[in-house]
Amino acid sequence: MDKSFIYALLTALIWGCAPALEKMGLSGKIDPYTGVVIRNIPVAIIGFVGLLMVGRVGSITTVDTKSLIFLIAGGLVAGLVGQYAFYSALKAGHPSVVVPITATYPLVAMLISVLFLGDAFTWQKLVGVLFVVGGVILLK
Repeated sequence: MDKSFIYALLTALIWGCAPALEKMGLSGKIDPYTGVVIRNIPVAIIGFVGLLMVGRVGSITTVDTKSLIFLIAGGLVAGLVGQYAFYSALKAGHPSVVVPITATYPLVAMLISVLFLGDAFTWQKLVGVLFVVGGVILLK
């Protein structure tokens, strides 16, 4: 297995984990817009300007600790570690292979949602999983 394929799979795994963390973070007393701002700390200035414009700056102070931790964790998992793995895969491999593999992260998110968040697993999801796995095998 070449380096770019491993990095691409790692990227898909990492990016697939973030939605589960964010879902848990959003389960507390927090509105989705504030959650997006917290998740995207590197673009906090733009988010803060957005909060100013809609008059919700005070909503940041109402976020519970659990939500804050999960939203920050989701941002770090996807935005820092996942992006590093993606760039490493791109540097070592071809975008025509790397990008489709990394784009399988919804599969990882779906599996985590079914296994840990109680989402239903249907035959349609199973068929989708088989198509995604088959596509990755064809790229290798």
